[in-house]
Amino acid sequence: MTDEFLQKVINIDPLDLDDHFRRLPAELAYYNAQYAEAYARQLDAKRQLERTHAETYHLVLQGEKKMTVQAINAAIEEDEVYSLAKKELVDAESEKQRLRGKVEVVSAKKEMLISLGAHIRSEMHTQNYGIKGE
Repeated sequence: MTDEFLQKVINIDPLDLDDHFRRLPAELAYYNAQYAEAYARQLDAKRQLERTHAETYHLVLQGEKKMTVQAINAAIEEDEVYSLAKKELVDAESEKQRLRGKVEVVSAKKEMLISLGAHIRSEMHTQNYGIKGE
């Protein structure tokens, strides 16, 4: 899946660095907010999985009183509702990681812009004062 907005965010036009510097805080805030939402969904899915585990545990025990811990855990893992809750957690964790990667990409852009800005200032200083490099 292509994220066209992210592609626009990370493509740096060397002739328009000022615009990139101005937009960067908003871009970083946007992806951090998306990551925070994904993190909240992941925590909610984890909470729901734990709740489903407890409910399934009680249902399994109602059916048969003498079960080993292994048998109880196997019955819980086989439960359809529990499996669905576990899948929801996996999906939420995956989305969280995907968005974390986007935040890291925008952070890398920030570092590149800082480096480019320093390089340009250095070149301007050299040109203004007639300093020749080695």
